[in-house]
Amino acid sequence: MATYRPDPANEWIAAVRGGVVLLAPSASATEVAALWPRLADADPTPAVLDALTSRGLAATPPFALVVRDAAAGSARVVARGPVAVHVGAEVVSGSGISTWAERVVAVGDAEVRVEAVTAGTAADAATSLPVVEAIVPAVSVRSAGVESIAPVVSGDELDEQTRVVARVVAESATPVAASDPMPAATPPAAPSAPTITVPPAVVAAVTPAEQTIVPAEDTIAAPVSPPSPDPLSELDGDHDGLTVASVDLRRLRAERAARHGPVTPARGVQAPEPAPSSSLRMPDGSIEAIGTEVLLGRSPSVSQVSGVRLPRLVTIGAGDPDISRNHLRVAVEGDTVVVTDLHSRNGTHVVAPGKPPVKLRAGEPTPVLTGTVVDLGGGWTIQVVGA
Repeated sequence: MATYRPDPANEWIAAVRGGVVLLAPSASATEVAALWPRLADADPTPAVLDALTSRGLAATPPFALVVRDAAAGSARVVARGPVAVHVGAEVVSGSGISTWAERVVAVGDAEVRVEAVTAGTAADAATSLPVVEAIVPAVSVRSAGVESIAPVVSGDELDEQTRVVARVVAESATPVAASDPMPAATPPAAPSAPTITVPPAVVAAVTPAEQTIVPAEDTIAAPVSPPSPDPLSELDGDHDGLTVASVDLRRLRAERAARHGPVTPARGVQAPEPAPSSSLRMPDGSIEAIGTEVLLGRSPSVSQVSGVRLPRLVTIGAGDPDISRNHLRVAVEGDTVVVTDLHSRNGTHVVAPGKPPVKLRAGEPTPVLTGTVVDLGGGWTIQVVGA
């Protein structure tokens, strides 16, 4: 069973459901309450990120999300801002990161501790309380496994149970008809109060009708062109597909779908891919639509990526040792273009309009504006342009 430390300042809330723990500021209570039905999904990560980033990256609140996968013995951890997630000796923190940190860590039966690192001494001294499935004011949650999720009572079943309870209550309140008076010496015995049994499902069904918002699905993106043979593929020190993006919003759902079976849209109709909001101007002047995600390099590969939705592969600088095999990831997250240097050999620089060049920190997703020039080295540059 999970436990939590209450927040005496009422600044943080935690939602615990099944194998999911979500910690967010109390100001985000409306979004957290709306996400409650989605926390019962196999992987609610995309729904949580879509909801919390809906007003743009600058307005995204700090939060921590843990989604345990008991079958795989792992947990997906997402952290933004002054929060930290402890899994054994590993710590995932969102402090000092412009977007958020995300990792998949082996957890097994180990305890997971999610906490707001800004909590004061009063919260540190608070007594831990048990929680199975609830949204509570908390600055810290400890979870040792996946809890069972309470069944949802259908509307028809709830209506019938409500009528039964109402009838029992009405019958208990009906006055008893007068009978022949008894001798004065023997006072009438007081009738025993009837026992009213309320069906457990009626007591448990306190959640109002819920509406589920399903984010648009993405389709599989095929490579733009087959990668060119690379005689330098065995250079020491380069990364061979091991640094593919850490903040892949859409593939999170796909990884779970691969284990639990593909999701078939209603009536067997493939959901169309949304029109791209941004594109890339390549070195030869051609325009490459970003779609959901683009992986660039001299010989890009997704051999290390699991799931059914793959990034679009774009070959740039084929045969140039200054360009790594998997060099750069470009993705659209909400309405923002985010670029990530995939621990490339010589690094990546970005030049925003009217700003000096800035070198990307390897592995850290960085949002960029339309018009930004991205320099991969060796004279190879691309530019972020509108759709």
